[in-house]
Amino acid sequence: MVHPVQSVIESLYAAGRCPRLHVNAVADGVVCPDFIREQWRERLIIDLDPSYPLDLNFTDATLSADLSFGGYVTRCTFPYGAVYVVADRSTGRGIVLDQNMPESVKRSRYGRPPASTTQSSKPALRSVVDGDTAPAEVAAVEGEPAPQSNDDAVQKRRAAFKVIDGGS
Repeated sequence: MVHPVQSVIESLYAAGRCPRLHVNAVADGVVCPDFIREQWRERLIIDLDPSYPLDLNFTDATLSADLSFGGYVTRCTFPYGAVYVVADRSTGRGIVLDQNMPESVKRSRYGRPPASTTQSSKPALRSVVDGDTAPAEVAAVEGEPAPQSNDDAVQKRRAAFKVIDGGS
């Protein structure tokens, strides 16, 4: 069975889109540079730009890719449980995995109250709009405006986090 994170990423690639991941970098099992983990903690945003040699791989429990942070190329691994949003970089449409979203992000970014201790422990995957949404037709990420698609915004984003040629 294909994990929903992998399914949405592959669907976005098939549509010629760039997946943007929101990742809890301090979650168990995340492998990334320490300075990135310390700087971004629960709010790491990664663009899996298909025009760069990511060497993207999926397993039953993780995804891994060669990523560059400020020119430092490293192999990073993210358990699916650390990924809480997968969206199209240019439209902001994607999925939110509530069960993976850190409580601090729910409170501050999305204005949601923290989960109660009586909440069901059953994990929930939901699209951000009502109704069923096929992976190729992803929903808008709630509470977050679609990123600007102009070249200046793209260049500014890539200056902070970009994947570069030369990864091994």
